[in-house]
Amino acid sequence: MSQSQSKSLSSLALGGIDFTPSALREITIKIDKVGGINLGQGVCQMPVPELVLKAARDAIAKGFNRYSPAHGIEPLREVLATRLSNVNSIPCTTENIIITTGSSGAYETLCSTFLGPDDEIVLFSPFYPYHRNVALRKGAKVKTVHLSPPDWSIDFEELEKALSGKPKFLMICTPSNPTGKVFSKKELTQIGELCNKYDVFCVTDEVYEYMTYDGHRHVSMASLPRMFNRTVTMGSYSKTFSITGWRVGYMCVPEDAIAKMNCINDQIYVCSPTPFQHAVAAGIEQLEAEFYTKLKESYLVKRNLMQEALTNAGLEPIIPQGAYYMLADTSGKFPGIASEQVVELLIEKTAVAAIPASEFIGPEAKNNGQKSRFLRFSYSLPDETLIQAATQLCKL
Repeated sequence: MSQSQSKSLSSLALGGIDFTPSALREITIKIDKVGGINLGQGVCQMPVPELVLKAARDAIAKGFNRYSPAHGIEPLREVLATRLSNVNSIPCTTENIIITTGSSGAYETLCSTFLGPDDEIVLFSPFYPYHRNVALRKGAKVKTVHLSPPDWSIDFEELEKALSGKPKFLMICTPSNPTGKVFSKKELTQIGELCNKYDVFCVTDEVYEYMTYDGHRHVSMASLPRMFNRTVTMGSYSKTFSITGWRVGYMCVPEDAIAKMNCINDQIYVCSPTPFQHAVAAGIEQLEAEFYTKLKESYLVKRNLMQEALTNAGLEPIIPQGAYYMLADTSGKFPGIASEQVVELLIEKTAVAAIPASEFIGPEAKNNGQKSRFLRFSYSLPDETLIQAATQLCKL
């Protein structure tokens, strides 16, 4: 075959998959070029607890630098099972725990285990894009259930209709990225009743569980009656300990699915980084309750700084109940202008970046019209950076 007849490597890529870089990556490149402040990407820039850093150094020095079991080291599985039992009221043991390469690795493993072409999942919209994109990459279909601002309330009739179609699972992110919604115990109980009624499994992403505000309390779906054996709980200490680059997450899985999921986890990732597993175990075991209290207080200050900055810039912030993201409605200041264009104006005039709504509201969504309204801002940065961003945003 001549060179002109040969296939290009790109032509061998799987058809039907969108390989376009996310807006997040493109915006990060643009804001870096102008030396601006990136409030789009949720990269936690807070200090790592010294105890956790020391534990990582000690683990490396002690020789914990090789493969560990695919399901994770025993000390980490033990402290996680204990914490999930005592703090989250999830009735689990170490036999339910798989350590993963971040919570994204947990979700990739789950979808690789259970999703195939023409399967369906249900997401609440606005959603975390990764939850949608991985499912689509597996050939699955995504159905969304609309959440209504400002409190992101659930239309339970719409949810029941979606679940009656017997999807593989319902995905819940609580506290939510991007909305900051903390699903209440009452809401989760109603959702659980529908999952049991239609025999649908539930998957929860609880990465931001230690960041809640104004009396809102994180509740794990797996702690509720009849839901432990119907729920896969995903989590990570990436945001809690500010170690997003360490890639240590976990899944709490019903026992009948453990073997299959761990087999896939092994085949895709082999193991989560071994020395960092030891460090996270030390952090969970040794950090006092005061650490989590101060973490929440710190993020509350940042949330209030972000709210004031956006208000002064003429945008309408929607106050989050948890996590470290804030959505802002741009339609008052920029009527009829799509959120992607507003981001461009934001970078050009203020050297501050955000993420457009099109990233977390899919084309199939009932609330598709919100695409032109919202931007997502992250406030997981030092206070002085947020204060500087506020000054620059006033140029808008």
